[in-house]
Amino acid sequence: MVNSKKTEQEKGKQEIPGAEVETGGSEGRIGSGEPTVEKLLVEIEEKQTLLEEMTNRYQRLQADFDNFRRRTRQEKEELSSVVAQDLILQILPVIDNLERALDGKSQQDLQAMMAGVELIYRQMVGLLAKNGLETIESVGSVFDPGQHQAVIRAEDPEQPDGMIIEELQKGYRVRDKVIRPSMVKVVGNC
Repeated sequence: MVNSKKTEQEKGKQEIPGAEVETGGSEGRIGSGEPTVEKLLVEIEEKQTLLEEMTNRYQRLQADFDNFRRRTRQEKEELSSVVAQDLILQILPVIDNLERALDGKSQQDLQAMMAGVELIYRQMVGLLAKNGLETIESVGSVFDPGQHQAVIRAEDPEQPDGMIIEELQKGYRVRDKVIRPSMVKVVGNC
């Protein structure tokens, strides 16, 4: 009887390479359509890998979008700066003409007109200064090709070479960018 019992137990088991599964119970039945624990673990691992990939992709897209926003903001600021520079560059001849008119103050009958022109000049310079315009100081400084344009060279033994002794036309910069260099007379001792 012991032998008959043993053979019945062996009949209830089926051999599967790498695992032993009972066919008598409802768990782990082969062909029943229900996944085994190993299959579920593999599936969970695949889903976890997919989740990590999607999370990485989302983070990269978020970083790309943040970079796009920053680049767009910078381009907008640069465009605004260029527009302001172009406007100021167009107004500079008006300032030059007003400066020339102010140099003729010796005539008595034009005193009222001169006062008006001087007010306009101050108003225009103030407006441009609010928009970032600065004058480039030249006389008494050393020639800098990034800020000055030498149009006359003069000898002066009392001054060192490269010293600016006269400004013929003012130079301007907007927010530290030179938009028009100063036209200057520079010492050049031979």
